[in-house]
Amino acid sequence: MIRNKRTAARLRIIGFSLIVGAIGMLSAVVHDCSSKEESPLLTLKQSIEIALERNLTIKVARHEIRAAQEQKKGAKTGFLPSLSAEYTYRRLSEIPYGVINGKQFDFADQNQYRFTGTVEQPLFTGFATLSNYQLAKLGLDVAKIQFDQVRLDLILKVKEAYLGILSADKICEVDEQSVNQLQAQLEVAENFYRVGMSPKVDVLDADVRLAEAKQQLIQDENDLKVAKARFNTILRRPIDQEVAVEDILSEQPYERSYESCLEVSLQKRPELMEAEKNVASTEKEITLARSDYYPKVSIFGNYYRAGDDPAVNGSEFVDRENWDVMALATITFFEWGRTGYAVNRQKARLHQAKQTLEKIKDAVRLEVKTYYLDLQAAEKYIWVVKKSLESAKENLRISNERYREQVATATEMLDAQTRLTQAKTNYTKAMVFFNVARARLIRAMGLEDDS
Repeated sequence: MIRNKRTAARLRIIGFSLIVGAIGMLSAVVHDCSSKEESPLLTLKQSIEIALERNLTIKVARHEIRAAQEQKKGAKTGFLPSLSAEYTYRRLSEIPYGVINGKQFDFADQNQYRFTGTVEQPLFTGFATLSNYQLAKLGLDVAKIQFDQVRLDLILKVKEAYLGILSADKICEVDEQSVNQLQAQLEVAENFYRVGMSPKVDVLDADVRLAEAKQQLIQDENDLKVAKARFNTILRRPIDQEVAVEDILSEQPYERSYESCLEVSLQKRPELMEAEKNVASTEKEITLARSDYYPKVSIFGNYYRAGDDPAVNGSEFVDRENWDVMALATITFFEWGRTGYAVNRQKARLHQAKQTLEKIKDAVRLEVKTYYLDLQAAEKYIWVVKKSLESAKENLRISNERYREQVATATEMLDAQTRLTQAKTNYTKAMVFFNVARARLIRAMGLEDDS
């Protein structure tokens, strides 16, 4: 009779413990759902659009493009004729005169006004004008490439920050579930201890495990707040604004081969394009430096008006207006090697630009290889941790069954719970690592996405 009463008491305690555990897990789910409804969901696409619209570095790069466009327009004017005007006034101390047959004659005005209008058209500048225009055009190309580079860097930052929030949020979910389950297990241990079914040490052990889980939750919640603050900073939103993101974590295998990734990167990377433009610019600088070897040929057209009053309406000594056309060719024969030194300096710059291009190619190859290997490792890691997670779930289920049958200790069950929590955390980290590695590989190829 007494044995039956004890058995009934044990069953009531076990049933109560299961109810408490279920309530704890349900509260965790409810807490997660309510916390995610606090703010509107922000998709990754929306986040990127906001960042591109508000980022200051993007705005600086846009202004750099405008500046390069104006410089190109200015260089184009070198092909066009230039107009200039000059107005002079001259007063003589004495009126010039001459004497013929004893008679004095004035032959100039004491007040002399003169207006000169000039049209100059360069015909040949030793390729300097063309080189300046080509350099300005290359400068515009470089500005656009730099804008693309800034854009790609910003998109990657947004992706990493977005995935950082997802990672921290999911880890907090795991921590909350662990805290609730450990709280329920502590209550079970206390109930078992009160009826003499387990020793005091089981209660103390459960209490310690619960305290450790709460400490981990506090740390991970802080990490989540930091991740959200970093995300808001990148998007230039208020740093304390609440953030809710959608779950975009994917474990779909990456189909593109390494050779394909490398080929795309060598074609699309902005850093390589900029280095190639720098090589072309240095070649134009050599042509520009050599222009001093050639003669400069221009044609001028002048229109003159003169007179003894400010209206330059002529006088008895000068015609009211006149004009002329003149061709001018100039060449400098000797400057102590200045032009040769300038050419040699630009040739050295050209070698430097070509070496820099090869250096960047090597860096791109290494970067693509590194991120591709990271992606492959992440895929394998996901498979491993998934197996570990399945084993941890089954281990916890068996431990709970054994504990209810009083053939396992509380420590064994708590260890199983700890291993499950760690397995869930590892799975989340593996998923995030895989998605971050894919985002970095896409950036290494010079793409915004892999579609």
